[in-house]
Amino acid sequence: MTRPRRPMARWFAPGLAIGLAALISGCGGIFSDTPHRPLYQLKPAVNFGAPMRPIAAQLLVALPTAPTGLDTARVALSRASMSLDYFADAEWADSAPIIVQSALVDAFEKSGAVPAVGRDNAGLRADFILETELRDFTAVYDSPNSPPRVTVALTLKLIKIPERKIVAQQRVIRQQPAAGTTIPDIVNAFNAALSGTVEEAVRWAVGIPALLSSRPSVS
Repeated sequence: MTRPRRPMARWFAPGLAIGLAALISGCGGIFSDTPHRPLYQLKPAVNFGAPMRPIAAQLLVALPTAPTGLDTARVALSRASMSLDYFADAEWADSAPIIVQSALVDAFEKSGAVPAVGRDNAGLRADFILETELRDFTAVYDSPNSPPRVTVALTLKLIKIPERKIVAQQRVIRQQPAAGTTIPDIVNAFNAALSGTVEEAVRWAVGIPALLSSRPSVS
């Protein structure tokens, strides 16, 4: 007469469960669907040539607003006028609005025209705030196999503090054809387009009469 094997089954089942749990926890990456894209930084190069006329006003640069499709660290592309997609194998190190804000602050500092400039969360007591809207930050393909054309567009509003009065507004846009179809070529085109955009924004802002005639804030 064969002896029953139920005790062995009862022992084996918990052991199997523990083994499977350990296998799953140890190999969690196998089940992860989070992509690991290479990160890219933009380092705009601005050249103001001759020293710019200094102004007395202190300036804050607000974090740009952006449509949902551009308020991301994904690198945006467009293959048709009404389409928006993203490169699968590239990502910005920060979101596009943060990249633009940093580029603007850096450009104002390099201009030498503004005695104090910072982000709007820096705690600086300022005379004006530059509010911006990121209207375009996209690599546009006119044909499937040709290099894209990068477009960077900003809407700028210079606002007097504390009145919150708009004293001037402007739209700046730069386009830069990529030298090739590789991701580094496209990133370089973004860098050139952003450089031109922020340089034009600074030249516009420091030439506004309200900025030139403003008295500096007292801390």
